[in-house]
Amino acid sequence: MTERTDIASASPAEDIRAHNKHMLFAELAEAGIHRVTVEYDGSGDSGQIDTIEAWNAGNDRMPLPLKPTIQFVAENPGSPSVEYSLEAAIETVAWDYLDIHCGWENNDGAFGTFEFLVPDRTITLEHNERYTDTHTFTHEF
Repeated sequence: MTERTDIASASPAEDIRAHNKHMLFAELAEAGIHRVTVEYDGSGDSGQIDTIEAWNAGNDRMPLPLKPTIQFVAENPGSPSVEYSLEAAIETVAWDYLDIHCGWENNDGAFGTFEFLVPDRTITLEHNERYTDTHTFTHEF
């Protein structure tokens, strides 16, 4: 008799995010992409992804292929899966992970870079928050 222990994740949304990440990395590897960088910036209640760039193992920039498309599982269980181009899938995953810095686009905002390392199947986020600082000096003469 084989004993099986299932470890539940923190939430179904995290399971979906992990599944979609797995699907994305599989397609990136199939396309010969070694690394992807995604840069974003925002302030004043508006934020956007500025660039998505792909790199091969020789560290040469390469275009993202238009095909194949990737089927992502929708976060809403009643919704059908969603089909994305490779670039749109990368952007979707980046937006999903950027939500850990809720409000990053407000006020002085923030900017940063995601790095998707395909061989390692990892995504690293370098996030930089901007803020206004005040230095007060009081002098009595």
